[in-house]
Amino acid sequence: AAAVTEKQAAPAPLPEPKKAALSRFLDKESEGAHPGDPAQWPAELATFRQWWLESEMLDPPGAYPRVAPRGTVEAPVMLVIDQPQAGDSEALLGGPGGTLAANMLRAMGFAPNAAYFASVLPRHNLRPEWSAVAKAGYGALLLHHIALASPKAIIACGSRVWSLLAHETTQEPAALTNIAIDSVSVPAFAVPDIATLLRNPAKRAQTWNRWLEWNHSPP
Repeated sequence: AAAVTEKQAAPAPLPEPKKAALSRFLDKESEGAHPGDPAQWPAELATFRQWWLESEMLDPPGAYPRVAPRGTVEAPVMLVIDQPQAGDSEALLGGPGGTLAANMLRAMGFAPNAAYFASVLPRHNLRPEWSAVAKAGYGALLLHHIALASPKAIIACGSRVWSLLAHETTQEPAALTNIAIDSVSVPAFAVPDIATLLRNPAKRAQTWNRWLEWNHSPP
């Protein structure tokens, strides 16, 4: 048989994965422009919620609507998720996730209609790069939001939220038990994200046992 003299062609390099809209938005040349200048963030909760729905500094236009936080100032508890669910349109945490959150809050002793619900991002995003979100300053924006809402306690849902808060408050995510806001220490309890709690009964049981221990531990 004739010897093979031609080299086999090297496989073509795989194309770079296309970045999601939010990542492209955060990569723009105006680095540090998003989510806006902290000095320009609204100083009142009602104004902030309107800004949350309208500001061009927060995120790019997308297929999903922006969803406003809901609840009143100085609520007994503020529940924070990473981003609205794909099915959320008029209210944050609707559908099965909202039902689970309401049941969880009720079991913890909080009236669901008295809670404040918030998210790190204003709309549902596909494949967000959370490291870029953290680097851009959305953790500081979340702390600002918490300060305006002035809740008595915080429930941080999911490792993305824990990490943002822990990074801003120099705590390990697993040790997130309080957050200092304007010299006031607000108790904080970290739970798995809503999707995990929905599909994993064992995680729900573990979270409940941790809550009983955390809620009854001495200050």
